[in-house]
Amino acid sequence: MEANLKTLFDGQAIKCEMVVLMLEKWGLHPQMEEKHAEPDLDDLARDARVLIPEDEYEKAHDILFGESEIERAGF
Repeated sequence: MEANLKTLFDGQAIKCEMVVLMLEKWGLHPQMEEKHAEPDLDDLARDARVLIPEDEYEKAHDILFGESEIERAGF
């Protein structure tokens, strides 16, 4: 059974690729999806999105958008 996916991040393909790599390092299962049917794969600024299984969304959101270690330390 395929998990339901939620959009975690929309942006340039190069940024989406970095988000995918970061989340994979945390053991999560993100997927990058092109926004256009026939994207120009040489254009790193093309529109893309990162999808994540619903059951991993909260953890992925905290990793990507949560407070940094410096912010938690009060600096």
